[in-house]
Amino acid sequence: MIIQWNRIAIFAAVMGSFCATTLSQITPEQWRQDIDTLAENLLERHPNFFTTHTVEEFEDAVETLDSKLDSLEDAQIVMEINRLIAMGGDSHTNVEFSAFAKAMNRLPIQVIVLSDGVFISGATAPYQELVGKQILRFGQTESKEAFERISVLFGYENNSRLINAGSSYITLMPALEAVGLAEQWDAGTFEITVQDDEGERTVTLKCESPEIRQQWVSFAQSFKNGMPLMYRKSHGNYQTEFLSESKTMYLAYNKCEDAKDFPMKLLITFLAEKSEEFDAQRMVIDLRFNGGGSEMVLWPFIDALKESKRFSDPGDIIALTSRYTFSSAASNAHQLRDRAGAVLIGEPTGGKPNHFGEIKSFELPNSKLTVSHSTKWFQKVEGDPDAVHPSVLIEAGSTDFFAGSDPVLDAALSYQPD
Repeated sequence: MIIQWNRIAIFAAVMGSFCATTLSQITPEQWRQDIDTLAENLLERHPNFFTTHTVEEFEDAVETLDSKLDSLEDAQIVMEINRLIAMGGDSHTNVEFSAFAKAMNRLPIQVIVLSDGVFISGATAPYQELVGKQILRFGQTESKEAFERISVLFGYENNSRLINAGSSYITLMPALEAVGLAEQWDAGTFEITVQDDEGERTVTLKCESPEIRQQWVSFAQSFKNGMPLMYRKSHGNYQTEFLSESKTMYLAYNKCEDAKDFPMKLLITFLAEKSEEFDAQRMVIDLRFNGGGSEMVLWPFIDALKESKRFSDPGDIIALTSRYTFSSAASNAHQLRDRAGAVLIGEPTGGKPNHFGEIKSFELPNSKLTVSHSTKWFQKVEGDPDAVHPSVLIEAGSTDFFAGSDPVLDAALSYQPD
């Protein structure tokens, strides 16, 4: 069973929806046409692609890649296209390469960065004993440096996004080779160094493509007290629960989109009625697994909270954030704070409050890769903060994570205003 922490970080951030394209070897000349199309469209369509690199630096990178095309395989070129797009520093602008990724060798583990290090959160059955172990080195490179190296392959705006997206890319062999962490893009094995109760040890992992469905063992399978609320409520656009011991109305807002069978206007009425019926004293809005959508969907709820007499005292409204709180969800987080007086608890969001967005896409003619790109700049707050930062910072540590504890929700339920 793969829990939402890993599903979002690995499958949504990197894989996207699978493409039905049948792949064959693309010629260097065809790749040149694709790269020219990529460069031209980024110049024409993106509102300002050159915020972190100059036009000249981008053109030099394109020319360098062009000069190497004859010696690269498709998987390597895909990673270099990722590198080009990453030069924009825009986490909303990326390439969907899932059709190619299905043929890429990858590590038989899933990785998460926690406050006390890099850990294995899931593994295929032959490596299940590694789940929960800390990774000290990828190959010969310290874990922290490995994440810094891999970050050149995707756009990011802050550390939350770096460790989120990096956790996905760092398991792909072509990505490891592209940044010098592995010698071969199609290597069948890769070494990591892990830390356990007996000290450091090196483990040789067998790396295969995911064409054959494999059985995975998740960190959640070791939970002793059942599935925490945050995971149980992490599916669907939104879910609710009343927590009677703390007299808290809990809303898991997982996607910035109206549910067709229960639109936001009905949810607002439902929450208001149930809050009265149960005499709720606190409203907790959990945005930790929300990757965005339309920020406007939540506006009527924020307005209702602003006018609420029941939730009018400091600390009555709390919003939970994490590295996965992204795009419109990050906007909703600071809107809940600024307009409804919510206290933010958790991790910094995965994107900046001021950001590019409003996504459109184009297709490269030969590889059929789809490039998603921003079309608009959103100036949401004064200055240029790197994230929506919580008032109460709580970063996930390995002890809580692997035990299935939720210190963020615990802090929300016990919160007392100054």
